Amino acid sequence: MKTVRNEQGSVLVFVTLMIVLLMIMVGMGLDTGHLSYIRSQGQPAVDAAALAAAMAIPTGLPANVGSRAAELNYVKGSNDGGNNYLNSPNNLIGDNNVTLINYDQSRDPPIVAASGVSSTSTGDANGVRVALEGSNPYGGTVGAPMKSPLFVTPLFNLFGQKTSGTQNVSVSAVAVIQAVPGMPIAISGCAPSNAGCDGGDGTIANPYTNCRLLQVSSGNGDPTNQDSGWTTFNMKPANAPNIKALVGNGSTCGNIPSVNIGAGCIYLNNGQIIPILTEFEKAYSGNGYGPEDCGIVPVVRANIPNFNGCEPVESFARFCIKDLVKNDNGNHYIRGDLVCNWDINKVGGTGCYTTRLVRDTKSGM
Repeated sequence: MKTVRNEQGSVLVFVTLMIVLLMIMVGMGLDTGHLSYIRSQGQPAVDAAALAAAMAIPTGLPANVGSRAAELNYVKGSNDGGNNYLNSPNNLIGDNNVTLINYDQSRDPPIVAASGVSSTSTGDANGVRVALEGSNPYGGTVGAPMKSPLFVTPLFNLFGQKTSGTQNVSVSAVAVIQAVPGMPIAISGCAPSNAGCDGGDGTIANPYTNCRLLQVSSGNGDPTNQDSGWTTFNMKPANAPNIKALVGNGSTCGNIPSVNIGAGCIYLNNGQIIPILTEFEKAYSGNGYGPEDCGIVPVVRANIPNFNGCEPVESFARFCIKDLVKNDNGNHYIRGDLVCNWDINKVGGTGCYTTRLVRDTKSGM
């Protein structure tokens, strides 16, 4: 009996199978890359919206928070520079995408939904979460995720496996807000001093409530038990150029480092640096000192042995400049009204706020 050995066509079967496998691998690679690209479009959009929305928290109105997030939406013809992500014209960021949250780094979990929120109050919110997603792990409202088309789906369907032609892509961002100190001055303890604010030059200022002399040494170079001085907050070194720069920035709410009570320390300087006082005059005086010439100053422990060290912040105080004193003894002071135990997280804390993005732990983003 003659054996039939006809192998024609076997290579075609092998090549066909290889082509299908290669197409599946290419399709999966395209899908993975495309999903990453879609996420890279959506993530900056929610980042920017969250940062913008957080700046509206001090108004106390949730409607303002939502509207700030929506201001960055792409709208053809009226806001062509807005956030443009997959199908953004039909999936705009709005109130449903915004959740007011309370953030506390020392807490586990650090992010929880804000309490006390109503149509007219942001409650205890100090942050905002903005997301394009189908479910909200913090229990708030939801919008819709981005839907990315899949390239490999038709190939699976050829083998009878029914798969969706799109994949949901969710992105989220959390931005928190913090009031920042407005003047690079630190005080040791917090209490009124020098009744009537006698600057040591024989003149008596108006009897301001809680009047206080600030700045800097007693004139004899002895820093012991000094009650006030300069600070560069958490930046080293606490030298004249850095302090001078912070004076100008503080008057315009720009680039003032944020500091927290009990977190780390702030760097101090006890020198009577005349150029800094001159900078204060330029930055704050204008046509005379007024309500706008107020700022927040950090308070360190009382009677510290050396005002050139690094001390943790114990509280904050509000200081409103009234005038600068320069007497014949070489003593130079900033004189003004002091209010102790000022809450920098409340509306109007400083008039200056900084925002930053924090990790959205539940969403892994």
